[in-house]
Amino acid sequence: MPPGDHVLDTNVLLVASAGDPSSPFKDSAHVPLAEQRAVLAWLREFRRDRSRQLVLDSQGEVMREYKKQLGKKDYGYQVFIEKFQTARFHRIELDEAGAARLPEPLQTEVKDRSDRKFVAVTLADKGQSSLVNACDTDWYDCEAALMQAGINVEQIIDGWCRAKYVEKQGK
Repeated sequence: MPPGDHVLDTNVLLVASAGDPSSPFKDSAHVPLAEQRAVLAWLREFRRDRSRQLVLDSQGEVMREYKKQLGKKDYGYQVFIEKFQTARFHRIELDEAGAARLPEPLQTEVKDRSDRKFVAVTLADKGQSSLVNACDTDWYDCEAALMQAGINVEQIIDGWCRAKYVEKQGK
């Protein structure tokens, strides 16, 4: 059973917000409505369960990304604010450009520099949390390296996301 605490890729909050009829956020049209609703259901369950914690970096890199991407009325932002009250924090090392530093082979394998902060926080949490993804296919590129490092990436809509990844590989 995966850990109940999570490092959330920003796309989880964005897709859930798009799936929530009361949220003004509507910018996840590339994710079908059924998948948006599955992500929303996952995030609602995470929100309801007070024993499950959000895991963040103490420097505020993850929080800055959430605030930049989401509006205060978006469902995902509301969940973040609630879970922030009981969040667990870890210090991560940043390079001169502000991206998180990772040990090899993760530094090489995690190509998206903005995703490295999520990996660094998950590593710092030492197996107590999983990294959660909704729709970013690039997590499959580094899947083996993440597994080798002991990081579980929970893919909420794995079937849809993996099909998109395979489709991109064929182009």
